[in-house]
Amino acid sequence: MLLSHHPSFISSLKSRLSLPYLYTQPHRLSIPYTPVFKNKPLPFFAITQHFFSTLPSKNHQPLLKSTPQSSALPVFPLDDEEHNVETVNNQLPERSQQEDKSFWGAVSLIIGTAVGPGMLGLPAATIKSGPLPSTIAIILSWVYVISSIILVAELSFAVMEEEGVAEVSFTGLATKALGSHFGAFVAVIYASLSFSLLVACVSGIGSIVCQWFPWMNLLLAHALFPLAAGTVIMFFPFKVIDVSNRLLCFLMLFSITALVAIGLSVARANVLSSFAHASWSLSSILPAIPVTVLTLGFHVITPFICKIAGNSVSEARNAILIGGAVPLVMVVSWNLIVLGLAGNTSPKDPISLLLSVNPSALSAVQGFAFSALATSLIGYAVSFPKQVLDTLELILGKTNLQKQIPYQSQLVSNGSGKVGFVIYSSQHECGKFGKVSFRSASEDEQLLRTTDLKSLEIFVMPLVLSAPVLIASFFRSTFSKALDFAGVYANCFLFGILPPAMAYIQQSRKKLRFSILPGGDVALALLFGVAVVLGIWH
Repeated sequence: MLLSHHPSFISSLKSRLSLPYLYTQPHRLSIPYTPVFKNKPLPFFAITQHFFSTLPSKNHQPLLKSTPQSSALPVFPLDDEEHNVETVNNQLPERSQQEDKSFWGAVSLIIGTAVGPGMLGLPAATIKSGPLPSTIAIILSWVYVISSIILVAELSFAVMEEEGVAEVSFTGLATKALGSHFGAFVAVIYASLSFSLLVACVSGIGSIVCQWFPWMNLLLAHALFPLAAGTVIMFFPFKVIDVSNRLLCFLMLFSITALVAIGLSVARANVLSSFAHASWSLSSILPAIPVTVLTLGFHVITPFICKIAGNSVSEARNAILIGGAVPLVMVVSWNLIVLGLAGNTSPKDPISLLLSVNPSALSAVQGFAFSALATSLIGYAVSFPKQVLDTLELILGKTNLQKQIPYQSQLVSNGSGKVGFVIYSSQHECGKFGKVSFRSASEDEQLLRTTDLKSLEIFVMPLVLSAPVLIASFFRSTFSKALDFAGVYANCFLFGILPPAMAYIQQSRKKLRFSILPGGDVALALLFGVAVVLGIWH
């Protein structure tokens, strides 16, 4: 039976749709039968197996005919006010999206990424101020970092909900708030920052592997762990990455606990007496703040954390607070122990200082350094490829939607009856098999953009990890230089100035439903001012 003769179908078309005749090439549109619920046709066509045919009709009008594939269509119970394509589309991938959610996986990823290369050298920057002033400075820096990260999380969820995507990048946030031209500039700087952090991690891990295996080739020593991490990320599900990262986090927590225990056992009195030394001058305290912000920060992975932490911004906030509190405790403990052992001397190398006191701490030091760098590398590796793809898309201007869809017929109606587009491959190919899909314009653009960059994805991860391996292998001083570069841009521009500026712009456009950061515009101005002061001072 032709659907055009079905009473419910006719009434629905009259009240909701307007399908113009196509006079250029008469054809017949063959689709599965539309499932009906409560004697009402659903305004959604999940068409996956259907074709164009150019069977001429007498009146040259497109006809709708049922096909045997109708049994494959799911039936969704919808109320009258819920007849829209987004409702049904959100129900289809819900199960697969939930499988990628892991709150504690997000927490462990935060812990591993936050405790990274900067922690080992932090006491060298805090020795001038002393234990008490440096501890207060570390706590205030942590509050500043967490506030900025919560802003990034809030922006990430706002853009994800607005665009209907599962993940965004920092470049995408900047482009949405500040425009494509400034977004391209941010993309280059952000990619440089992430790349420098990857180089620092690869260089540090390679140095530790060389200490364990002195006979190993230098290039192989630097490539061993990045190769293993890249293989797991590319070819295994996220659960495998999560388990591996949690194991490294446990190793890191065990190692830092052992180091703190060793330090207390050999210098308990020195740690307590070191609190008598305190310098409250800004020249003594300020040098530790940029290093602390870099050590405790994990802005790079915040958009990815929003993807896996849960379905709401509050879940992401809880993951950020829990995951960020553990590195704070570790950093404060490590700082107090090393300053207690150092006394009034300057610990240019805190690791050498600890080993000179107790050589048996070598295993704990190496275990902590390796796990801290390895978890940081995993965090950067899972988030940086998305950033690279967004950067390439933004700079190269991959907007081929008009080229791939030269003919569109929009089906619209008033109220909640939005259907989307009927997409034709091209006019001169009407006699060939084609495809019809009913979806929103943003979904079509996202699909084509994903397909356009799909061929690049298999090359991004090898490139992202192989380039730091080559740089770290042939330029041995890259560890400190990469950290210096990352510290300047992370503290002063990307993660200091941009988040409050983007949040203010988004709130002024009324894109955010609510703010999870208390204080409103005053808090944004305070964060912006602190970032400017740090940038000028640095």
